[in-house]
Amino acid sequence: MADRKKIFIADDDRFFRELYQMVLGEEGYDVTFAITGSEAVEKWPGNDPDLIILDVLMPGLNGYEVCTKLREMPDFAMTPILMLTGLSADDDKIKGYNVGADDFLTKPFSPKVFRERVKNILDRSNARKVVAAPASAAAAPAPAAATAPAEAPAVASTPQKAAEPVRRLEPGADVFQELFGGPVPHGVNVLMTGSLGSGKSSLSRLFLAEGLKHGEKCMFICLDESPGRIRQTLTAKHGVDAAALEAGAALRFIDAYSWSGGRIPAEEPFAVKGALDLSELSSLVTEAAEELEQTDSAKKGGRRALDSLSSLFLKFDLPYIQRFIAYLARSGQFADVTTLFIIEQGTCDEQALNNIKYLMDGVLEFKQDDQRFLAKVQSLKWAPAKPEWLDLTQRAG
Repeated sequence: MADRKKIFIADDDRFFRELYQMVLGEEGYDVTFAITGSEAVEKWPGNDPDLIILDVLMPGLNGYEVCTKLREMPDFAMTPILMLTGLSADDDKIKGYNVGADDFLTKPFSPKVFRERVKNILDRSNARKVVAAPASAAAAPAPAAATAPAEAPAVASTPQKAAEPVRRLEPGADVFQELFGGPVPHGVNVLMTGSLGSGKSSLSRLFLAEGLKHGEKCMFICLDESPGRIRQTLTAKHGVDAAALEAGAALRFIDAYSWSGGRIPAEEPFAVKGALDLSELSSLVTEAAEELEQTDSAKKGGRRALDSLSSLFLKFDLPYIQRFIAYLARSGQFADVTTLFIIEQGTCDEQALNNIKYLMDGVLEFKQDDQRFLAKVQSLKWAPAKPEWLDLTQRAG
């Protein structure tokens, strides 16, 4: 059957492999096995699985190491991973989440629990898959220019670059519906890229402010600006009472900014202590998400913004950053939380940027032109993208 879900399992225990085959085979899944972590690494690229199940304790590469290698490959950055383990300590599970696992199941478990866990993970993953918008038809090639007679000297002409169309944002219009051509779906990930000072951060704060005004819970992950400054902006510019919303468990700030100055404000409950560490940052995001009920079990949805990924490239290697981005993207999708990621133009090379774009459901490009702040959609997976720039000067400038 063309729609049979494919599951790839790495486990060195024959008893459990037979159990998996019996339980999953009865449900109509197409199951492929590897006995060691090294064999899994060799086999999985050709299998394109819908779900990967890894035992933690295997000879050679263990489950954590296999998960790390898998998350470094863009093709598998969003594939759900269930880890099976006889280890029950919280630290073991946290380690699994930090290397990119989506869920844990502790051995021994009943076939019924295993069956339901697999079904729920696949259902969540399937619900979050969006259909890519049809690619626009390639432009027809321009007719070949006539060959000039041999005796006539060729006259060089300088091609004039056509001005790109710009739309005005009408007063009272919803800036995000105008940009995306309709409502932004829950649980999507959007990358905002452009030069420094082109309006990306301003628009991300507007996005959170609009969500808060409509009763959505929001999180701001602060890397380039202090939470205090963002609170002031939300209150003074957007009319949002940040303090009241925090007291009502509707707004949370992750302070990954203040550590660099050596002073963590006492009012910041979710703050990186000491040097910035992405494992600690992931844990803080998870803790804040639980308070906001932005989890795959509560599924209350909401909005998040991370400003900005550029800071991470100054401290961490690309694979580590990609795993962190993939963690945020997957956790947001499963919890129906829409997440904005900001990155400054020129922060990383083109290949690295493309790897990040691969994880996204949409990409926004920003620029400042003649004192105007402009933005347009580079790509979109849930709808056709509008090709022209939108003038956001009055809203995000």
